Amino acid sequence: MLKQWSLSIALVMALFTSPVCLADEIAIQQDAQGVNYVTGGIGSEEVEALESFKKQFNLYFLFSEGKIGRLVDDVNISILDAKKQTVFSLEHAAPRLLLSLPSGKYTVIASYQGNSQRYTLNANAKKHQRVILNWKNATLDEDSREENRQDDVTPDEINNDTRAALPGSS
Repeated sequence: MLKQWSLSIALVMALFTSPVCLADEIAIQQDAQGVNYVTGGIGSEEVEALESFKKQFNLYFLFSEGKIGRLVDDVNISILDAKKQTVFSLEHAAPRLLLSLPSGKYTVIASYQGNSQRYTLNANAKKHQRVILNWKNATLDEDSREENRQDDVTPDEINNDTRAALPGSS
């Protein structure tokens, strides 16, 4: 009996700690407007899982704070089309967000810890575009100092990006 119990526990532990299980947690979802999206990217396994979805989407958002670019989650984001109609909205987004929008001009309104910012982008349905939204004036905690950053933006994520920051910040 004890041997069966130990084997059962080992199987359950393996299932819940495997990359396959974690990748299953990262799934394509749909917002209230019917736009498909994927959000995640906390930890290397989630980043790898997101990479498998990347080719299916034309927009890749990365949310960060401060000069060092510490990744943040719990971002609320709304995207409006040229007619000021909401075409996408999500509360509590993780640091990385993938979604697809038709070609056109959009206004992104994102808020993090009560600080909002607006950003205008021209999406191309056939071209992948990366947008980094950074809250430069955010108060950083002790764990986010330069020598402790582990989840910051990777060099691959910086290539060909579009950066935005709170107006008037530097």
